[in-house]
Amino acid sequence: MPSNNRAVTRAGTPLRRRPGRRDERKTYLICCEGENTETLYFKGLRRELRASTIRIEVFSGRGEPYGVVEKAVAEAARAAANGDEYDEVWCVFDVEAPRAHSRLAPALALAARHDIRCAISNPCFEVYLLLHYEELTAYLTTSEASRRLEQHPCGYSLRGKQVDFEALRPGRAKAFSRAAMLDRLHLGKPVTARNPSTSVPGLVTVLMSHTGLHSTR
Repeated sequence: MPSNNRAVTRAGTPLRRRPGRRDERKTYLICCEGENTETLYFKGLRRELRASTIRIEVFSGRGEPYGVVEKAVAEAARAAANGDEYDEVWCVFDVEAPRAHSRLAPALALAARHDIRCAISNPCFEVYLLLHYEELTAYLTTSEASRRLEQHPCGYSLRGKQVDFEALRPGRAKAFSRAAMLDRLHLGKPVTARNPSTSVPGLVTVLMSHTGLHSTR
């Protein structure tokens, strides 16, 4: 995946911040697969950061990775047409298990063509939240991860998929450390074989870097 983080138009042309623009805040678009859990988490993080140097827009996508990336491409193009382009565009989506999303590979290819960065969890975003409370190494299905998260005090339920962001904050450093351990465990494997794993800490770290906060907070 390209390391260049610029937002792009539908045709794949980079959208650069124009010289002389007054608003010098770093701007991010985060497009999430889930309508509840992921969106609530990143809106909670946005409230925590409250920085004058960063602007974060959070949208829910279309329920599967390819649709999420399509939504991000369209929103980036719309913003650029209005003269308010994003500095970075991110998509947050899941692999799912036991059966992976059928259009996962095309979604990653589309994101790469448009310089969109992806924060991917295998099997699901709930793995990232679980890592705030416990170590994970064994294979998990999506439903198993959700049931395990219900056992922790973060307001999550499988039916409503709500989440209490404030309850998660104390475990963030541990979640980052445990996610890094899983990265080492799955080194060299394709994303579909990296179960369990999550690259969400990479996105959170990028956002926090503009505010002087660290994962230990």
